[in-house]
Amino acid sequence: MIETNEEQWEKKAIKKNTNKLARGVLVYELMMFLIVIIDMIRRVVPYFTSNDANMDSAFDKIASEAINSGTSSIIAVFVGLLFLLFYFRNCDYRKLMFHSQEKMTGVSFLVILTIFMSAQAMFSLLGAGIEASLNQFGLSILGEIESASSSSSTISMFLYASFIGPIAEEIIFRGFVMRGFQKYGTYYAIFMSAVIFGAFHGNLIQSIFATLVGLIFGYVAMNYSIKWAILLHIINNFIFGDLLSFLTSNLNESTQAIVFYVIEGIFFISTIAIIVVKRKEMKKFIKAIKVKKGLLVVTFTSIWLLIFFAFQILQGISGIEKLPV
Repeated sequence: MIETNEEQWEKKAIKKNTNKLARGVLVYELMMFLIVIIDMIRRVVPYFTSNDANMDSAFDKIASEAINSGTSSIIAVFVGLLFLLFYFRNCDYRKLMFHSQEKMTGVSFLVILTIFMSAQAMFSLLGAGIEASLNQFGLSILGEIESASSSSSTISMFLYASFIGPIAEEIIFRGFVMRGFQKYGTYYAIFMSAVIFGAFHGNLIQSIFATLVGLIFGYVAMNYSIKWAILLHIINNFIFGDLLSFLTSNLNESTQAIVFYVIEGIFFISTIAIIVVKRKEMKKFIKAIKVKKGLLVVTFTSIWLLIFFAFQILQGISGIEKLPV
C-alpha cells in the first residue's frame, strides 16, 4: 500500500513530537544523574585529603550517605524542571496542565483511590512471582523490590520522596509528556505518558507498577486536572509509604507484613466490588478506548524514544543479581 504525502507528513510529525518529548525526559534524567554524581564526588574529596587508613569503610559510609540523602535529588529536580520549562517554552502544554473535563467529588476520589491502592497488592504478587521465576535460574531481583518499597531514612529523602518527587513527576509526565501526546488522542496520550513514566524508574519491578498506576494518574489528570493526580501521588508516597512504615516500625517483620497484606487485601477486595457494581460503566469506557491504527508503531520506532528505553532497560538489568552459592 502506497502512502500519500499527507500520511508521510503525519508520520514525520508524530516522530518529531515523540522524539522531542523523549529527548526532554532523557536529558532531565541525565541531569539528575550528573547532579547526584557531583554530590558523591563532593563527599569523596575530603577522604582523599585525610589520612584515614580504612578507605573501604570510608567509601561505604559515603555511599550510604549519598543513597539516604535526598538533598542532591531535590536540587536535581529543581534544576531539571527549569530546564524543561525552557525546553518546552514554545509549547502550550503548560496551559493544559490544570484543565479539567469533570468536577471531582468525594465519592469519585474514594473510588479512584481504592482502585489505585489495589495496585499495591498486584505489585506484591508480581514481585514474588518474578523473584520466584528468576530464582530457578540462580538469579534474584530482591534488591530491586526492596529498593522500590523502602521508606525514607532522612528528612531530605522524606521531603523528596513524599512531596517534591511526586509533584515534579506529575508536572513532567502528566503535564509535559501527556499533554504533548494529547493532540493525537486522549487515550493514546494517557497510555504513552504511563509507559514513559514507568520506564523512567529504571527498575524492572517498579517500572511495571509505575506504568499501571501511571494509567490511573493519567486518567485522573486528563479528566479532573493534574492537581488531583498530584494529591493521589502524594497520598501513595507519603501516607502509604513513609507514614505507614513509620507507624509500624516498632513491630516485628512478620507483624509488619501482616499489616501491609491486610491493608492491600482490603483495597483489592474493595476494587473487585467496585468492578462488579460498575461493570457496565467500565465496559462502556473500555469500548470507547480507540487509538488510530499504526500510531503506536510510528511512536515506538522513534529514535529518541528507543534510546530512552534502552537506557532504562540497562538500568533495570543491572539490578538483577546472582544468588549466593
